[in-house]
Amino acid sequence: MKVCKDCGEANVNDSLYCCNCGGSNFTIREDTVCPHCGAINDKTYAHCINCGKALAPEQEGYTPVAVNAQSGVAGSFASGVMSVPSEMARCPHCGTLVPITAIFCHKCGASVANLHTHRVVERKICPHCGRPNKLEAELCSYCFGSLVGAKTEQLQVTHELHNLGEVTVRQACLEGIEGKSVICPNCGTLNPECEEFCVNCGLKLQIEEVKRYCPNCGAENSANSLFCAKCRYSFEGEQPDRVEKWTCSACEHVNDKEDLYCPNCGRKRI
Repeated sequence: MKVCKDCGEANVNDSLYCCNCGGSNFTIREDTVCPHCGAINDKTYAHCINCGKALAPEQEGYTPVAVNAQSGVAGSFASGVMSVPSEMARCPHCGTLVPITAIFCHKCGASVANLHTHRVVERKICPHCGRPNKLEAELCSYCFGSLVGAKTEQLQVTHELHNLGEVTVRQACLEGIEGKSVICPNCGTLNPECEEFCVNCGLKLQIEEVKRYCPNCGAENSANSLFCAKCRYSFEGEQPDRVEKWTCSACEHVNDKEDLYCPNCGRKRI
């Protein structure tokens, strides 16, 4: 992994310029995986930056697990010690293995997205369609072409942030030279950012804003609505605003007080 000397941002090994500041001064960093929580640390660190426990085996009796700086694949130095599998990490709260797509631990609910942020993984690039596939794949999952002799490319784990009212939702992505792809949390397939559904399993990928449904008329409203846009029902138990409305008896369109005819269907106000 390359670390920018100017801003400290981690970059993939083939980066010519820093993805954060645009600088070209890099230093190569070798990493060690924490044997307690699976977080990636600089090999010079004595304690884990995620859980604070000692990384050296002689300090707490653990055999460390090292990560290859080129591939990000973890492996054990000694037999009998369970290492963290490739593209996985251990939840710092309960120790459960979580994949790079995980935002929260599926066992205890703890936030684990930061364990994978800026992590570098490798993918086979299909020589036929140019799409990335997992290293163990023999056939492309997009065009079903053979991956024999396919070149590999390093991709970095990033997260898209979506603000849904008062809640911020994260979505795992892999970013490389060709841009950013959304990781399907169900099957792991990489999808273009414009895809609404996963091209492999059909899972809905686009995160939609939370809706607020009126208990009076059932109309759909935005999450921060104070009044229903259709019937003016108050979600907060307050009085409607000063602008009076009337509802068309024919089409139920809500109109301004000054309207004599409904602009939606033309029916005269009763």
